[in-house]
Amino acid sequence: MNRKRWGIGVLALLVVLFGLWQLSKARTFQVFGELHHRVETSEKVVALTFDDGPSPANTPPLLALLAQHQVKATFFMVGRNIEAHRELAARVISEGHQVGNHSYSHKRLVFRSPSTIQEEISRTDALLREVGARGEIFFRAPFGKKLLVLPWLLARDNRKHIIFDVVPDDHATQDASLLTSRVLEATRPGSIILLHDGWATKPGTIEATRRILEGLKAQGYRFVTVSELLALAGKGSPAPDP
Repeated sequence: MNRKRWGIGVLALLVVLFGLWQLSKARTFQVFGELHHRVETSEKVVALTFDDGPSPANTPPLLALLAQHQVKATFFMVGRNIEAHRELAARVISEGHQVGNHSYSHKRLVFRSPSTIQEEISRTDALLREVGARGEIFFRAPFGKKLLVLPWLLARDNRKHIIFDVVPDDHATQDASLLTSRVLEATRPGSIILLHDGWATKPGTIEATRRILEGLKAQGYRFVTVSELLALAGKGSPAPDP
């Protein structure tokens, strides 16, 4: 009997852990507050976003590409990288791009205390303000992972949590052709595209960005910041999730 109860207990624990794992990576749901993975619109608009920067190896060439194509993007920055490259972070803002908070250390903010998570957010907010960020600062969780505490803290402060719906996985491959095809195939009106400009040099990401800009423009898309995309929510006929 005890063995049977033990087995049921283990099974129940596994079910709970599986549920928490699913919740942590859900792109369309969180328990508290606003979560945005895309916008419902029939207009052919998309938001191009870059995570983990700023990085001297990747951010400047991406800024040059964006300037060449007259496109504004949204950069979700890591606090410790802002500290290391303040002038570059300020340049992103001065060139008209939107910046967001991607935590200070880029550690997963699950199973951590409220004070630890709040410090990750507040410290990076302060750095973004120091380099020139104005207005509302959106947040994006490291690895897109969240459970209860992070959404609760964001909701308490009326902070929008911005995720994504187009994920070419440029952290796993630098095959520019593969990255480009993944983005072009998955993008639809209102999409939020996830790429990365932080850490190691990413020649594939840079080349894929060029092809994505050209390819989506050829399809009639225009690029906007996340703020501009959210302002378009519900305009035109809805583009429902499949």
